[in-house]
Amino acid sequence: MTHVSQEIWLDRIQGWNITDCAVRSRDVISLCLRRKVDPEDVSWTADSDIPSRLMNLFINRDENVFGDRTYAGLKLPKLGVCSVPVAQAMMVARNADGQVVLLGGGRDFSDEFIAPGKYPMTHRIKTLFGCAYSVGQGRSIYKRASIGSWLPFNEGFPAIEAVTSHGFEDMDAFSEGDMYAVGGHGDVWHFDGERWSHMQFPSSVQLGTVTCAGDGQVYISGEGGSLWVGQKSSWKRIYEGNSSVLWNDALWFEGKLWLSSDFQFRHWDGRSLAPVTHEGRQLWLNGHMDARDGLLAVAGVERLNVFDGENWRTIVEPYSGMCGKGRG
Repeated sequence: MTHVSQEIWLDRIQGWNITDCAVRSRDVISLCLRRKVDPEDVSWTADSDIPSRLMNLFINRDENVFGDRTYAGLKLPKLGVCSVPVAQAMMVARNADGQVVLLGGGRDFSDEFIAPGKYPMTHRIKTLFGCAYSVGQGRSIYKRASIGSWLPFNEGFPAIEAVTSHGFEDMDAFSEGDMYAVGGHGDVWHFDGERWSHMQFPSSVQLGTVTCAGDGQVYISGEGGSLWVGQKSSWKRIYEGNSSVLWNDALWFEGKLWLSSDFQFRHWDGRSLAPVTHEGRQLWLNGHMDARDGLLAVAGVERLNVFDGENWRTIVEPYSGMCGKGRG
């Protein structure tokens, strides 16, 4: 699949917004789509009333091959993938139970529930060492231990009522004994393989992402788009941003730190957050991002682009005209 066909786009993607992407493997990319809402209806439409669609695209087949399912009642769904115990894509709703819907794995799987009645408040599904973790508000982390089983991953967190200054928005790891989680107002924690410990951080701004990078450093992004580097309780701000939004995603790929937001796509060049270029041209991409198995994917509202370290490909883009002639 060098490009999603006009037929698939008109039938399965037109009229929907791409809200997230996840790389399951070099051959399979998953998308989270939400039905577009008329601007006049936005003010009175509950998020859970917006239909959601989970789609798997097999991007290296000669023919257009995909699988998808459409769901009702999923509030603010977050997208993730796993390879343990089986390779699957998943969407998690931000509701009282943490409802999980699944696609892939060779058969139909029943919905799962991360923590019935406990409001896990998933902000991100993180894939670490093949396993899926639900990362949520109020220092809420759950690990998918097996099919249908999500276990609290909270050893060391104090048993206190969560407040808005507490994380989490993201987590990452060098190993199962060297993990970081961030969020809230400068709320940074480290896991040593047995328990989580609170780390000192030089700012109380809102934190959005954490990346355990290939250069051995940990990068944290926060309010305004600022960027810090360090480890444990030793941090240095290397970039002071002035954006009004947080970065959606930050990841290490091909020896660089890449960052994406709803408006920008950048990489850290050692001195600044520079625009991403290819063959001398700036790439005007934005949205959400994921990387795995030697492939980087960037998904905007209407487009999906992938990079294998050498070449960029457009997998999804709109077709123009009522008859679908041409590509816009």
